[in-house]
Amino acid sequence: MEIVLNKTELAGALPALGKLVSRTSLIRAYQAIQIEGKTNTLYFRTHNDTEEIEFRLPADLENDFPAAMVEFEQFRLAVRNSKKKTIVLEFDKGDVLIDGIKLYPIAGRFPEPDVIPDRDACVTELPADTLSAMSLLAPLTDKGADVRKVLGGINISRDGFTATNGKELSNVPLPLETTGSVTIPFPLALLATKAFGESGKLSTWQKEEDTHFELILGRWTWRAKAFKENYPNWKLIVPERKVTTHCVSFQPDRVERLLRYLKSVPDDPQNNNGIKMSRLSEIPDNLHLESSNGMLFSVLAVFDENWGDLSFTIRKEFLAHLLNAGHTRIELNDAYGPIVGVGGTGQYIAMPIRPMKTQTAASEQKETAPEPQANQIENPTTPNKESTTMIDTNTITHTVSASMQTFTPNNEPAKELNPLDELAANIEAMKSKLKIMFDESAAMSRKVREVALAQRQKEREYVQTKRTIERIRTASGF
Repeated sequence: MEIVLNKTELAGALPALGKLVSRTSLIRAYQAIQIEGKTNTLYFRTHNDTEEIEFRLPADLENDFPAAMVEFEQFRLAVRNSKKKTIVLEFDKGDVLIDGIKLYPIAGRFPEPDVIPDRDACVTELPADTLSAMSLLAPLTDKGADVRKVLGGINISRDGFTATNGKELSNVPLPLETTGSVTIPFPLALLATKAFGESGKLSTWQKEEDTHFELILGRWTWRAKAFKENYPNWKLIVPERKVTTHCVSFQPDRVERLLRYLKSVPDDPQNNNGIKMSRLSEIPDNLHLESSNGMLFSVLAVFDENWGDLSFTIRKEFLAHLLNAGHTRIELNDAYGPIVGVGGTGQYIAMPIRPMKTQTAASEQKETAPEPQANQIENPTTPNKESTTMIDTNTITHTVSASMQTFTPNNEPAKELNPLDELAANIEAMKSKLKIMFDESAAMSRKVREVALAQRQKEREYVQTKRTIERIRTASGF
């Protein structure tokens, strides 16, 4: 039996099917793809120890044929290496051929899908925004959860779709007519289907002590077991909007600029990738952001009357999740209470972090510093620090400050230094000089790159001008 298939449709389904294939599994069936034909429809399935995903493709079948399993990697290469727009899929006495190439068969077959009971099953219609909501919530799940595995999934209830990792939470309210609540595992394979805009349905039922579900979106069907644990009552931590006392909002076009800034900020695990957000008295109509490594950014914003000198610190990835959801308004009570993002898709809640270690250490040092003696003179202190400023026009300015004397020694006779202490002091001084030289070298290299770009731009303008003059000369006949 020969079946002609569209190569684009079949090749587009391979990434999602491949998410459940375990190429190193000792069970050969988990390395395979199963193909079956029923009622003018081809079923392509992959399976692992807990999940199964199925892709349905309409086909003109003369007769139904039983399921056959072939090695997935060989099937994928055969489809992608085809030079034609259509693929000839042939079944001959249990063998599978693609464009005349015989694929390696694997004995056995996947377990038959469970028959959904008519009475005990709970069926929920899913709207067209289902996959978009899951894609938005996927980064918030705790994929490495060992103790509370339920936090690694997405909860589906009458309140919509919810995900949390214990530090941040997001809820996307969707009109779901369901009576219960179910938490599905992380939908890795389903997210790769690209079935955006497809509606479907979710069926859940009990089988012994487990909750099974079947989720259908367009041509895709995903089957697995739901988590047994109860999902946390996340509504208890959502502050009422009437209670929040501070808020700041910005225009939607600023979201993309903020995301670009966050992408440019390097990771700083020691300070939890902290981003301090505040309002500067010098620029009261700007929301000011400062990373733990000194990168600055500001955007036009509108603050409420109660804001004052409030500042808070949030993780870089948390702020990115808030912005990716399209939120343009941040509400909170104080610097240590929940941060609520509204104005975009659903609502987003995250917990802030303590002020960055550098700032905390500086304040503690200032509080515990001894009082100056009568024979000492106070001089202003300027730390040796490279500050990177990124303003709304996407320009970056680097400033390197020179070292200054931070104190004036008293007139008491100097004590004889230990040679080891003197060596350590000299090493620290050398490190400080090397850092300053490195900063100056980096600033110089950036200037050189800027000059090179300006020079290339002038050369392009010169060539364009020369060509224009030649065209004018040719047209005029001179």
